[in-house]
Amino acid sequence: MMKIRKATHEDILDIQQVAHITWHTTYERTMRPDTRANILAEFYSEESLASSLNNDKTILLVAELEGCIVGFAQALPHPCSGYEVTRIYILPSYQRQGIGAHLLAELSQALSGQCLWAIVEKDNQPALNFYQKHGFVQRRELQLPLFGETLPFVELTKQ
Repeated sequence: MMKIRKATHEDILDIQQVAHITWHTTYERTMRPDTRANILAEFYSEESLASSLNNDKTILLVAELEGCIVGFAQALPHPCSGYEVTRIYILPSYQRQGIGAHLLAELSQALSGQCLWAIVEKDNQPALNFYQKHGFVQRRELQLPLFGETLPFVELTKQ
């Protein structure tokens, strides 16, 4: 049975493992290997994840099946209003089973109806489909520099 719960410091290594597996499979065709490695090293370091867990305004959830973490999601305050869903990643062998939908629903419930934002790589069609299926609409396209590589993204929002 799947369990969605708040992440703890004890989950950091499992979150890192899920991130490393999903980032490489998700972005292997659209992002340079060194860019992926730099993002994982900076944004999924033990210090970075611990900082997220220690921030009262950040919500970091994990999806657990039979005692194993198979996915995670994070939201943090958006500079304009509401919250930005900054991470939803599910191990490839568990994708398309509703786990991401459950994580997003738990985030939405925890944020009690606030506006949600997401920025998705433009070529990540499965993620764009996921967000649109759950009521997000495209606001704009933008180019973001990441570790020496400029990539196209789509900003989405849900009221």
